[in-house]
Amino acid sequence: MNSSNFEQGDIVVAQVLFSEQIGLKTRPALVISNTKYNKKSEDIILLKITSQSKRTTYDINLNNKDLENGELTKPSMIMIDNPVTTYRGMISTKIGKITNTKLKEVKKKLSELYELQTKNN
Repeated sequence: MNSSNFEQGDIVVAQVLFSEQIGLKTRPALVISNTKYNKKSEDIILLKITSQSKRTTYDINLNNKDLENGELTKPSMIMIDNPVTTYRGMISTKIGKITNTKLKEVKKKLSELYELQTKNN
């Protein structure tokens, strides 16, 4: 896929490294890098999505009602505390997009994790 096709809030299927940085896993992920960056960069910044139970206070529930379009096969979690940078060629397909409300929730949780000030804080 062309990097200009990726927008912040898209849910994609990508090959990402395991946390130990050994081996790849194909999994859904949320595009968190902004659309302007994605149009110019060979890399895309992703937040992994898992169907496992909540691991930390930085995981956010994700269900089909949180999607503007597309569909999840099961209720999932967005793993806020483990962003990954992935070469755009490792992304195989776009499977949906989260709502603006859910994207705001993700940004708020990222702000809490990294102690960033935003306009809404």
